[in-house]
Amino acid sequence: MNQNEVIPFYKRLFLFLTLSILLGACGFFSQGNDSDEETIDKAKKSVERFILHNYEEIESVEITRSYESEMGGLTIEGTVNDGSAEFTAGVRSDFSIGHLAPGEDFPDMKEACKEQICE
Repeated sequence: MNQNEVIPFYKRLFLFLTLSILLGACGFFSQGNDSDEETIDKAKKSVERFILHNYEEIESVEITRSYESEMGGLTIEGTVNDGSAEFTAGVRSDFSIGHLAPGEDFPDMKEACKEQICE
């Protein structure tokens, strides 16, 4: 290409639109990955309360990690009873527990809470 040649308008427009779309998509996908601290704190408290009310012999609950899952829900990981058993919990937007995946040696669920979740 000669220095005297000018890039046609449609090529410049195409390049501009392509870059704009790519940058916009990057901004859109990175925007929703961080929950604010207030939301994370509420989710942590909800998980702690759920475990304390629904499982036997819980002495302590420690949250070790919180992150937004690929589907957009909040996931909380932690341990109970000074690290003796691990868990992963999914928290819904209304701060109810969507699921709790207990690790090995996790305490049993209370008998009264097996039919209906205890709050």
